[in-house]
Amino acid sequence: MRKGRYDVRRDRILFVDVEMTCWEGAPPPGEEREIIEFGIAEVDVASLEVIRSDSLLVRPVRSVVSAYCERLTGLDGKLLRSHGRPLAEVAATLRKKWGSASKPWMAWGADQRAIDQDCLRAALDSPFSASFHDIGLQFGLMLGESRGVGLGEAAEMLGIERSGRAHSGEGDAVTTARAWIAQAAALRERLAPAGEPARARMP
Repeated sequence: MRKGRYDVRRDRILFVDVEMTCWEGAPPPGEEREIIEFGIAEVDVASLEVIRSDSLLVRPVRSVVSAYCERLTGLDGKLLRSHGRPLAEVAATLRKKWGSASKPWMAWGADQRAIDQDCLRAALDSPFSASFHDIGLQFGLMLGESRGVGLGEAAEMLGIERSGRAHSGEGDAVTTARAWIAQAAALRERLAPAGEPARARMP
């Protein structure tokens, strides 16, 4: 059972980005989109620092990595067959190594939906807590945008450096973390009592 929004740790946040098999059009007959990479980054809430990050590869079982997907993500079938692990093993690593079931987590988009779907198909419980926030949706709403704001565009708006290539799970997770850090640091600076330093500096 997932831990709820109010019984998770408050000192650390996980930022997650999943990459999935994809095609330029519809999936080939008999194939389904599935997660092939979990990118993850952990932020210390007090210091507003990314303290660790990683890429966890998942071996696909319901689809084949297309040439389009390989160009987009940089991941190919040979790499995933040799270095990818079953989803159940990756989920266990997220729980044990990252404490994913006891920390709030965020993503730039509806990654929770993809994770829940793949876990349901594999008869697994999600490795993450119920304390999920779509930071991309929140960012667009705060700007009053009726459209979605992409991670790359948001990075430019916030003046932060993008980590790695686009559609790299670990790189996008770190960039998402930096986007949250930039907003949190600005808020702390603005609300810091007069004459007192903010609790963390802008990155």
